[in-house]
Amino acid sequence: MKWVIGVRVLVVGAEKLGVQVIKQLKKRDDVEILVADVHENPAAVTQGVIEKVDILAHVTAMNFEEIVGRVKPDFVVLARTISDWQKSDVPMGGEYVLGMERELTKYGTMVLPADSRILGPY
Repeated sequence: MKWVIGVRVLVVGAEKLGVQVIKQLKKRDDVEILVADVHENPAAVTQGVIEKVDILAHVTAMNFEEIVGRVKPDFVVLARTISDWQKSDVPMGGEYVLGMERELTKYGTMVLPADSRILGPY
């Protein structure tokens, strides 16, 4: 399978799962990776996988349209796990992924929720 030249991917989440996703995407030179995370120095930055977070924001179904409209990705990878959430958010982790996927698909943006069970332990 060949990638289209100039694919722009927005990775939402730059902690443990996001690090794995970003490393996989970086294997291709023709993929532009943009990273959104609520933390300025998530694991992907502290481990040297990326230099900085491109979009410093807690991406939710409430603000995704503005963020996706600004960066115009070809597709979005949701790379957040329940352990990435603040303690108060844990019960809503699954709902976040489902809600975000539903909202993104309404606007024609392809979305891929990453799953640590598929990527393996980190």
